[in-house]
Amino acid sequence: MTPEILRLIPIVALIIIGCFGLLNSKNILNSLFSLDVIDTATISIFVLIAAGSGAQTPIVTASRYDNYSDPYPQAIILTAIVIGFATQALLCSVALRLGRSSPLLRYKDLER
Repeated sequence: MTPEILRLIPIVALIIIGCFGLLNSKNILNSLFSLDVIDTATISIFVLIAAGSGAQTPIVTASRYDNYSDPYPQAIILTAIVIGFATQALLCSVALRLGRSSPLLRYKDLER
């Protein structure tokens, strides 16, 4: 097994744990935590893929053109972090608003 695959195993385990928690949650806060675990694991996969060994900085000079790091995955990862944070903030505000009518935030109580 290569080191990249060994690093990928805990990340895949986090995605499985997050999906299991999302499917089996009985209230909104547990669903929010599970979504955050899935989001963190997904960003970790992108970071693991983008972090190639032996790559240089994305500043290209005239002497070296062949081995440099691509800046686009870094921009996409940063955008994913910001979008994940904004989504979590929006869902927390919705949960706070729903918590006024149903303090336990159970799905059964919210269906009524």
